[in-house]
Formats: sequence, C-alpha cells, structure tokens
Amino acid sequence: MQLIDQLESLLTALKLHGMRESLGRHIKQATDTDMSYEDFLTLLVSEEAEARKNLRIGRLLKNAAFRQPASLEAIDFAVSRGMDKKQIAGLAGGRFIREGLNVLILGPTGIGKSFLASALGNAACRHGHTTLFYRMNALIEQMTLARAKGTYLNLLRRLAGCELLVLDDFGIKPLAPQQFQDLYDVIDERGECQSTIITSQLPVDNWGEVIADPVTCEAITDRIVSRALTVQMKGPSYRPRRGGEARKRLTEIDPS
Repeated sequence: MQLIDQLESLLTALKLHGMRESLGRHIKQATDTDMSYEDFLTLLVSEEAEARKNLRIGRLLKNAAFRQPASLEAIDFAVSRGMDKKQIAGLAGGRFIREGLNVLILGPTGIGKSFLASALGNAACRHGHTTLFYRMNALIEQMTLARAKGTYLNLLRRLAGCELLVLDDFGIKPLAPQQFQDLYDVIDERGECQSTIITSQLPVDNWGEVIADPVTCEAITDRIVSRALTVQMKGPSYRPRRGGEARKRLTEIDPS
C-alpha cells in the first residue's frame, strides 16, 4: 500500500491526474485478470490521454461562451424546417473548418438558427477546434468598448485567431459606419483559412440594408459568401410551440 501511495504522489506531482485517478481500479483489474505489464501500462496511459482530451474540450466549450447548451443530437429533424439531415451531418464532422469554409444559416426568426449554430460550435469544440460565439450586437458593443479602452487590437487578434467564429443574429439593426468597418476588420483579418458561421434573418442580397456603404458591403459579403455553405431554414417560428409546451407543463403542475 505504501508503494501505491508513493506512486499516486508521484503521478500527482507530474500532473498525471488521469493515471492517478484510475490507478487503483486498474491495479485491481490487473490482479483479477493476470494482466500483462504492457496491457496495464497501456490502460493507464490511455486513461491519461482521455482525461486530457476531456479537459481540453471543457476549456474550449467554456472559452466559446455559448449562450445556450446545444448539441446536434438534440436537433429535432421531425419538425419541418427545411434542413437537410445529410448536410448537417457533414457539417458536424468539422470538415468545413479544416477547409476554411464559412457557413451561412439563414431563415425567419424563431426557426432555430441560433441553436443550430451553437450545436455546430459545440461539435467543433469536441473536435478540438478553438471557437468563439458572439451575438452580433454584443460583439459590436465589445469592439466599441475596446476602442475606448485601447485594447481593440488585442480583441481583433483574439477574433482573428480562433478556428471557428460564430456570429449570431447578423442584421437585427443597421450598423453605423465605424461598426461595419470593425466588422470588415474582423472578416478581413480572419483571411481565407479560418471559418465563420453567421446566422441571419436577412438574405445575402439584403445585407445592404445593414451595411449602408456599398463598397464595404460588397467587400464583407464577397469575403464571406465566396467560400460559404448555406443552410436555408424555413417554416413558422418554433418559439410559440416551445412556449405552449412550457405553459402546458406549468398548468399540469398548478392547474389554478
């Protein structure tokens, strides 16, 4: 027992926490099954690798700052929203990120665009890709604040450096000149190797309603659309249905 305690202390000191936590279990397993030294060591190292992978995924998900928990497994394809299940499965594999492609998720309000974008971002994190999620209005506010504080370039580097940037609800309101210039800076700095997901109620042809300057609008649009895959969603808002289900549950709890 003393030898095992010493080994656990050494594993802790070396920050091999996955191996330390599984050590006792695998010692018992090795004793019960007369496991070889090679198999025992392989199991321990595999536990450490899996633990580190899970820690990294946890950090990526936390840093992404998704507004809601969303996963591709939770998408209800039985609800008619015009989504191609095969296309979504292809996006889930993350190939578009490895190829530096963008994804446009377009459709009316309440159809589930933000959920799908978050689910794809979640999948990206689980594939090990650095990801950031921003509501468009919140990003604009952060960039304005960063300019005032003198940290604009630091924020721009962070936005440009992540492998996947998710911009949710583009086009809710028109952008002021400085705001669409900031957006251009972000898209331009990301270049052709980084992927961006944009959700919007507006068709691409209507983006001029948000970016008043035709030259800047064309520059932003061309950089995004020229290498973009499009998910066109359609149908009635999903929110009334969810709201009705919630009200039904509340009525069942409290009929009064």
